[in-house]
Amino acid sequence: MSSSWCTKIIRFITLFILPFVCISFLPFVEDAYDTGRFIMLTGVTIIICAFWTIKLIQTKSLVVSYNAGVVGFGLLTLTSLCSVILVSVNKIEALVHPLGMITWISLTLISLIAPTSLEKKDRIKLMWMIVGVSSLLGLLVIYQQFSITAMLFPTISYLANPLWNPTGSPISACYVFALSLPLGIYLLKESNKNHEDRNSAFSLIAILIAVSGIAITLWRYIPLIKTALLPLPVGWGILLESWKRPMSAIVGVGTDQFTFAYTVGKQLSINTTTIWNSAFNTNASLLLHQATVNGFLGMCALLLFAIVLVRSKISTMELRIALFLAIIFLFLFPPSFPLILLLGLFCILVSSEHTTHVYRLTSLGVVFGSIVCLAVIMVSSYCLYRYTKGEQLFYQGIVAKNEENNGTKAYNLMILAMRQSPFISRFHATFGQLNLMLGDAIITNAKQNQTTEILTLSTEDQQLVTTLLSQAIREGKTATTLDPTSVYMWSNLASIYQNLIGIASDAPSWAIAAYQKAITLDPVNPVLRLDLGGVYVGIKDYNSALQQFTTAVTLKPNYANGYYNLANVLKLKGNSKEAKAALQNVLDLLPSTSSEYQKVTEEIKALDTPTLTNPVVPTEQVVIPELTIPQ
Repeated sequence: MSSSWCTKIIRFITLFILPFVCISFLPFVEDAYDTGRFIMLTGVTIIICAFWTIKLIQTKSLVVSYNAGVVGFGLLTLTSLCSVILVSVNKIEALVHPLGMITWISLTLISLIAPTSLEKKDRIKLMWMIVGVSSLLGLLVIYQQFSITAMLFPTISYLANPLWNPTGSPISACYVFALSLPLGIYLLKESNKNHEDRNSAFSLIAILIAVSGIAITLWRYIPLIKTALLPLPVGWGILLESWKRPMSAIVGVGTDQFTFAYTVGKQLSINTTTIWNSAFNTNASLLLHQATVNGFLGMCALLLFAIVLVRSKISTMELRIALFLAIIFLFLFPPSFPLILLLGLFCILVSSEHTTHVYRLTSLGVVFGSIVCLAVIMVSSYCLYRYTKGEQLFYQGIVAKNEENNGTKAYNLMILAMRQSPFISRFHATFGQLNLMLGDAIITNAKQNQTTEILTLSTEDQQLVTTLLSQAIREGKTATTLDPTSVYMWSNLASIYQNLIGIASDAPSWAIAAYQKAITLDPVNPVLRLDLGGVYVGIKDYNSALQQFTTAVTLKPNYANGYYNLANVLKLKGNSKEAKAALQNVLDLLPSTSSEYQKVTEEIKALDTPTLTNPVVPTEQVVIPELTIPQ
């Protein structure tokens, strides 16, 4: 393969593949959008580096381009690396995070290599591709409003949502439309200047489609913004809270630890908003996100990147406008993978032929350089394969569990997924819940199939249930070990223990301990207080349950479910008057037309009419060996 062919392949990938990554997704992984694009970007980078290495061997020359993208993405790579080394507990999850080091280094390498394969006219082609991708996205958005895609593919459920688009979120689609508009205007002007009527028509249509896409998306999305986006003031508060720890102020909380910063740093006032029970993986803007996960260093890296971009020599006013828009989006609007990819393409556009440098290498230099490059490419390819395969197998397991209702298939697939990617905490957490579900299914079937008063499992089923439930606990504990600052991993472990009360020894105390740990990681979350109170009710510790339910409604005064559980424990304690007052609070918070309102009304009437009830005696019992909590 000649060096010219290597150049052509890199050029083809840059012009015709990279722009499509912005709106592509992988339907065979759980997070088809950001994780899918992360996989595609990493794979494209590896391919580009492979052909660049072949070219290096053939020409004995190192050809690179020094531009704003190399500087900016390079700085983000370094700050992310510092965060991974110094603060990340699970370094694998930090590396594969879509806004983590591998993404930044991929874009650095693309900015370093791709411009060397482009000619001046290719930059116009790249603009056309960006505009074309935006037009394709706009047409899909328009089709969604008329349910055309849902009619064409009726078995794909997400196509029924009029807000669905292949970028994964309405805000990402708006980024693509807005950033393509200045480019479309530039192409329209150039086409008119050169009397290219066909190109003028195409660019005008593209502009109209982009404007329509923005209008339709905002029309649909604006009513939902308050329930979908993290407000900037809240994001700023989370940043300031995380910076109270000196190490976090310098290098951040860790690339994959924003959720920890959010749950620990959010203020009590958030419980009065519509996002009180929402989970966020990123801050309110990329600038705030970088400052939170990579600290002051990450914030400075992004600011320097913006300064370098602004100071770049750009002869095209429309491209300068697009860059300014991109910077505004980075600083003031939610992070988006397509936005970052477009920024990388803009860096290629602003690079000029003067930024390309050629270094002649000696034979020894070529041998050493090629060995290092090929080794890195091979290791990276292997790791990417294992990560992708693990995500694919895990998603197949989720489908088998939720859609096919095939627990055995899901069990086997998740084991294979964990063999490929053993350090992904959510794999272990989900597998633990699956084991719990399978064990519970065996017990339930025994209840349905036996007719004796004491229901005893067969020896084989006893062994299987014991194995499954022990494994559920072990996997839940593994998830907390891999991600010890995640409230979701601890609440997952707590729910496993809670389901084993009466089966596993010391399950109540372990469930309480796990919920208490979760509460330290999310202290203003009323749901955790409710869950912990439920454990206390189960072991008849009504005083402790009362304390937790009271705290829940204190944290969130308009929490109807909190008042309902508070009323229930007050009834169990014999405090009918206070229980009635709590139920009245529930009524005040419920719509008068709801079935829940009628149910609570009847319960209040029942409190007003005391009745003598006989105690409930259990009529059936499942006998299985008592489990020991894995230490």
